[in-house]
Amino acid sequence: MARANAIPKQAEDRLSIRANAAQKSILKRAADKKRMNLSQFVMQVALSEAEEILQDDPALVISAEDYAWVCQVMDAPPRELPRLREAMQQKPVWDA
Repeated sequence: MARANAIPKQAEDRLSIRANAAQKSILKRAADKKRMNLSQFVMQVALSEAEEILQDDPALVISAEDYAWVCQVMDAPPRELPRLREAMQQKPVWDA
């Protein structure tokens, strides 16, 4: 009989890859060195690499209110910034 407060097990999708004998041998030796089975090792290494790749192109998630504010600011005419205009007229310190 199942417990009333038991956490249901999530269904897992199967992921299959093809490898020749040499590739599988290398992966198996590396997995053994890490004291993991082959599936655990491949999953850990693949996820680590995927996360690193995705960090190079992060997604920006903002609320609907913040998005509306960004749109408003971007659509507004530019403000006059006299101090910035003055600074742009100055010779840069690296050209001195």
